[in-house]
Amino acid sequence: MAPSYNIRPENTLRRAEDLIAVDQKEAALQTLYDFITSKRIRSVAPLDLEPIALLFVELGVDLRSGKLVKDGLHQYKKNVQSNDSGLESVETVVKKFLEKAEAKLNDAQLKANDVAATLEAEAAQLEADDEDEDDENRQIVVSPEDVLMSSVSTDDTKDRSDRELVVPWLKFLWEAYRTVLDILRNNSKLEVGYATVVSQAFGFCVKYNRKTEFKRLCEMLRTHLQTVTQKSAVKHQIENPIDLSDPDTLQRYLETRFNQLNVSVRLELWQESFRTVEDVHTLMTISKRQPKPSMMVNYYDNLAKIFNVSDNRLFHAAARQKFFSLFVQSPIATDEELKHYASMQLLSVLSVPVTSSSKVDDFAKRKDNRLSMLLNLSKVPTRESLLTQVASRNVLSIVDPALAKLYELMEKDLHPISFASQAKDIFAFIESNKEFHMYIKPLTSVILDKLFEQISEVYETVKLDFLVKLSTFEGQFKLSPIEIESRLLAAAFNNLLSVKIDHEAKVVSFKTDTLENSLLSSIPLNVSSKIQYTPTEIIRTQLSSLANTLRESVRLIDPLASENKKTLKQKVSVRANAEFAEERQEVLDRALLLENRMKEVAEIKRRDEEAATKARYEKLAAVKKAEQERIEQETAKRLEEKRRKELEAIQQAEKKKLLNEINAKGIIKVDMDDIENLDGRKLQKMQIEKLEQDRKALEERIEATAKRFDYLERAQRRYELPMLQEDAEAQKGREMEVYEEMKQKLIANAKKEHEEALKIKQRLARLIPDYEAFVGQKEQALWDEYEKKAAEAKEKLEAAKKQRIAEFIAKKKAEFEEQQKSLAQAEERLQKEAAEWEAKMSNLKYADKLKLKRAGEWPPVPPAHLQKYIKKEIK
Repeated sequence: MAPSYNIRPENTLRRAEDLIAVDQKEAALQTLYDFITSKRIRSVAPLDLEPIALLFVELGVDLRSGKLVKDGLHQYKKNVQSNDSGLESVETVVKKFLEKAEAKLNDAQLKANDVAATLEAEAAQLEADDEDEDDENRQIVVSPEDVLMSSVSTDDTKDRSDRELVVPWLKFLWEAYRTVLDILRNNSKLEVGYATVVSQAFGFCVKYNRKTEFKRLCEMLRTHLQTVTQKSAVKHQIENPIDLSDPDTLQRYLETRFNQLNVSVRLELWQESFRTVEDVHTLMTISKRQPKPSMMVNYYDNLAKIFNVSDNRLFHAAARQKFFSLFVQSPIATDEELKHYASMQLLSVLSVPVTSSSKVDDFAKRKDNRLSMLLNLSKVPTRESLLTQVASRNVLSIVDPALAKLYELMEKDLHPISFASQAKDIFAFIESNKEFHMYIKPLTSVILDKLFEQISEVYETVKLDFLVKLSTFEGQFKLSPIEIESRLLAAAFNNLLSVKIDHEAKVVSFKTDTLENSLLSSIPLNVSSKIQYTPTEIIRTQLSSLANTLRESVRLIDPLASENKKTLKQKVSVRANAEFAEERQEVLDRALLLENRMKEVAEIKRRDEEAATKARYEKLAAVKKAEQERIEQETAKRLEEKRRKELEAIQQAEKKKLLNEINAKGIIKVDMDDIENLDGRKLQKMQIEKLEQDRKALEERIEATAKRFDYLERAQRRYELPMLQEDAEAQKGREMEVYEEMKQKLIANAKKEHEEALKIKQRLARLIPDYEAFVGQKEQALWDEYEKKAAEAKEKLEAAKKQRIAEFIAKKKAEFEEQQKSLAQAEERLQKEAAEWEAKMSNLKYADKLKLKRAGEWPPVPPAHLQKYIKKEIK
């Protein structure tokens, strides 16, 4: 059983403060923990418990007892959450917890900086002192610790001081954030506090560059969100559940995920950034209203950075296009900003490789569809579609003139011979802007692919040196001959052209075996504009050209060809119309079949997900239950051990107190060293024996003393009896004299008061007639007023009686008329039923009458309630 001081909160708080005052903070923390985790505080108001919880977290931070504080806060929330203001108290306590932990970390940081500055100053002073000494007398004193530290560590003084002073508090603050988020999660009344703590945790990760902790934080937030979305699988009722259908709640979750995306990009955690983008897209899909445009602009900007790092040029350009389409709508966007971002969009589109649309495998399609969904696109973008949007939205009128010229050179008027000289100034402009440097390498690859494509269509064979010369630019766009040759082979590998390189002759040939190349005719060529047909294409189209020529010749020579064509066209039209309805029905049936199969697949998938969710939740519930049971067992064991120790301490204290009392009383003398061999029964027995001996001796002394006192008392009374009689007579005389004196004084005072009263009566007798007249007038006025009010009340009573009598007569008359009306209606109904019965009996057929006679039911007897209304008897 817990000590009695734990019953009242103020007693616990006072005891903890007393322990802190004597520098026993561990005992104070344990006392507060025992009180907070006790189930008896569930009936106590949170307002009374809050000071104890605040002191508990403050002590926990000072002693860096993270696990104890975590368990205590969980139990505190469990005990007070049923109260109306309990969750507000929990939010206040965890806020104090984080503030105290952050303050401790800041203090440790300042202390570490001071230590490092002091050590550096001492080292500088020592070095200066050494330089002032002569080389002959110079002595460098190096301690063994300095030698060991210099041999095993390369860190400077500040790093070592940070590791010793700051890192432990960094870890403690991180655990504090995890604890608080676990306490505040998935509760609608704690949403604002949860979002605030998440923002503080993000700031912690950015300030101290804690990438590992940020990854764990993201996983924790993702787990919390999954718990919210899977609440339908929870069997028991959850208090204050999160409702994602609430627009404010969903907007708050979206803002948190957008902040998470910004932090992940800032820390350059690109894999975590992509996962966050998927979370944001999921929440936007659930949301019924569109997020703020500023948030979406930030979302597409971060997506563009992610795709740029992953070297996905196509979707990087698509993200830039979505970003610019929203940024243009901003009312605060300046012309300079519009020009800059329009240039970024154009460069991103021009940097998309021309082979981006050649992915045909299922994995690539699924990946592209997934990325398109993240960009809110209905279909996978292509380089041609992005260029079309650039041209249709007048982006070229906003961008820098140099980049607009680059677009004209690359997409409309590409001349391999003069391109290097024409693009020289453009390349210099791109190199002058640091934000454009990310597009230099991909832009160079695209330009080379287009140059090789144009050259392969114009030339069959060129010198390798000539090709390298045409493909060599200046500045950062310059590539080595080896890199240019690698780019040429990559273009051939991507099926942009057919090429063979003869290194011995230093010749590049774009003409290959036409039959071999014709086998690749099924592979789509990514050629934007053809200058001339290749031999491969000429062979592939010879038969079709011959067939077209023969068909045209027959049409010109044969006069019946047009009539046959017309007749054939009519037959085909009739047949098509006849088969149209059937084909349309087949298409509808197929669509319906596909829809049903999709529904079945979706239902199977949903069932599998529900089963997996249910199994996962059951596993989590089992793990949580086992952990809870373990914690309860450890808590019970710890409480039992504590109670045992406290009981032993109380017993020892009681023994010492009893021995001190016994020794103080002096009844018996007990040695304090024999306390372990003595118990309460032995001590009581020893006391009883000693008291019994003392009692017998005392009784003997009292008996002897009583005899002596009795003899003395009787002698004294016999001697003083005559003296008492004489004193009584003298006392009686003195009292009689005092009585007579008091009697005379009372009689004199009474006579004096009587004479004064007679004088006052004579003086006031003149006022009696006036008083009686005034009283008579008042009584008459009151009587007249009473009679008047009585008459008015009587008149009102008579009027009320008459009105009540009239209402009663009217009511009874109405009831009587209603009753008579009801009786008339009932009689009329009975007469009608009697007439119907007579008509029915009159219309009976002869066969029916015979049946009734055989059954002994003729003549029929009318119903009892109709007998007096029957006019004639049926015979």
